[in-house]
Amino acid sequence: MKYRETTCLRKIHALKKRIQIVQGGTSAGKTVDILLDKVLNYAILHPGEVITTVTDSFPNLRTGAMRDFLDICRETNIDKIATWNKTNSTLYLPNNSLVEFYSVDTMGAHGARRDVLYVNEANRISWETFSQLEVRTRKKVILDFNPVNEFWAHKELVNNPERTDVDFLKVTYKDNEALDIATKQAIEMRRGDGTSNWWRVYGLGEIGSLEGNVYQGWKPMAEEEIVKHGKLIRYGLDFGFSQDETALVALYDLGEMEEGAFGIVEKVYQKGILPSKYVELLKSLDIDPTVLIVADGARPEIIAEISGKGYLCISALKDVGSVKRGIDYVNEHPIYYSGKNLEREFLTYAWRRKKSTGEVLDAPQDGNDHMMDAIRYAVDDLYRPRFGF
Repeated sequence: MKYRETTCLRKIHALKKRIQIVQGGTSAGKTVDILLDKVLNYAILHPGEVITTVTDSFPNLRTGAMRDFLDICRETNIDKIATWNKTNSTLYLPNNSLVEFYSVDTMGAHGARRDVLYVNEANRISWETFSQLEVRTRKKVILDFNPVNEFWAHKELVNNPERTDVDFLKVTYKDNEALDIATKQAIEMRRGDGTSNWWRVYGLGEIGSLEGNVYQGWKPMAEEEIVKHGKLIRYGLDFGFSQDETALVALYDLGEMEEGAFGIVEKVYQKGILPSKYVELLKSLDIDPTVLIVADGARPEIIAEISGKGYLCISALKDVGSVKRGIDYVNEHPIYYSGKNLEREFLTYAWRRKKSTGEVLDAPQDGNDHMMDAIRYAVDDLYRPRFGF
């Protein structure tokens, strides 16, 4: 059987207070175990109740918690006795319990009342939205997240002495005995010297510490929200090779939401794209041909191919000091982002240090910086003096 009892599941089952917070690293099994114990098992044991799972956007819901839940239903044969309504994303059980899936961007913060609420990837919604959801929940509220940074769950709930109704749990991949060997090895291979921010967040399940990182204070936001509140102003494109990923980002002006703010959306992160395939890729992604693409100047032949097919594509400036200049420009703006690979690079993009003394140098480390380069190209170009363009 694919789903079985693990240390993570036992720890989650032991949570009893009204607010149950699960902070964890990658592959800890927290989402699956919450769905097993706090959603499906609860629905089976409590006739006539409503259990709602919520996250920031429907694409994230569909490829994340909802897909895991449907796999659980098939694996446990619940799908043989319950009815899944694909249109409404709801499961009706014979005991009249209802399990429903919503995204904040479609349901709004209010919605109907419920008995149990599960907020998946809670760091991707605001405190105001969570508060609206909580007050409409009668019994239990469960939250989970990867601790990319400290956010309202820590300040308003975990570390708030007035909230005595909060259980807090931290889990890691070591709490998941069902984890396959290959995935475990892949996680541990990224440990390095044990000091990277990625390892701290995803390996140890600790709150991210961005000391020594190039960028700090970036906030995750659903792509749909960035698109809704922003104006598309640039694309940034860093060309990959056989061993490096091609990275494409979309840059949005979020000035109407917050002064000077930018939204960054991951569009492509892929190895092995042939030069002749870039135009085809851009078309498949519905890249707006009227919006400027600022690309890595190392591949002028690809830029020429893209430009020849009706796209506005130019080479990024790579003069002396352009890297530090571009980083400084990015740091002048509040940043909201969407994308797992983008997030991973943001967490690990650090300044170089002298090996002998540990002194921080005025240049970023190489490697795992394709998204960061693409972002820098796009933002730096906004400050580029030009006439009649």
